[in-house]
Amino acid sequence: MEKFKISVITVVKNGMPYLPVSIKSFELQEYENKELIIVYAPSNDGTEEYLEKCKYKNIKIIKDEKSKTKFGSINLGINNSTGDFFCLLHSDDIFFKEKTLNEISKNFDNDINLIYGDVIFSKKNDLTTIVRKWKSKNFDKKNLNYGWMPPHTSIFLNRNYYVYKGNVYTEEFPISGDYNFILEIFSDPKIKVKYVNQTVTLMRSGGDSTNLKNIYRKIFEDLNIAKKFYKHYFLCVILKILQKIFQIKLLNSKIESNYVRELNAFKIE
Repeated sequence: MEKFKISVITVVKNGMPYLPVSIKSFELQEYENKELIIVYAPSNDGTEEYLEKCKYKNIKIIKDEKSKTKFGSINLGINNSTGDFFCLLHSDDIFFKEKTLNEISKNFDNDINLIYGDVIFSKKNDLTTIVRKWKSKNFDKKNLNYGWMPPHTSIFLNRNYYVYKGNVYTEEFPISGDYNFILEIFSDPKIKVKYVNQTVTLMRSGGDSTNLKNIYRKIFEDLNIAKKFYKHYFLCVILKILQKIFQIKLLNSKIESNYVRELNAFKIE
């Protein structure tokens, strides 16, 4: 049995038809000392009915009727997990390959508070067609002032650090709660961070923060978040937008992976 236990947190509302693919991605991970915590809000697309059939020893399913946003549900999932490290897997995303947790776990250490890597984006309905890559780099705290941030879904956080910080997500910012989380965590002078130069997550394009109708609200939330940390917060948010232009590379390529092809074709029986 592997030394460190990994908790994967998935928050979902109306997650069909992609949720079963994400769960299958977790099941296919070769790392054995793992658990999946699924926190779901009331849904009307068959999500709840599907989850009722998910009876696995290492999957815990929790109904959340109190949280106002997905970030409250993330906290609930973390608080019900038992892993030494935990990460997020959105309900329409997958781990990049079946060895992802194995490879990331090689970097775990009780002295490391947080590990992060890279993510890639596929077409919404085709996991094998890659359209973007979010390439990160080694952590340097001063880069936060200039809008830099690591991919949220590539982060693995040490439970000991989480206990020290308390609930790390706030429901104050429904869209940009991940940005608030990153500034809260990475601005901590005591944090010990490690960048792993590998792809962690394959994400389907079209999340909440990239939805055009949410762009203005996201910028407004980003400004209010940056204002808590930086004097020149307006400049920080402008640079954050520009940073993404340079960090995220446009691609048009195919993944030649039996694992990804299997998940792309996966259907509920």
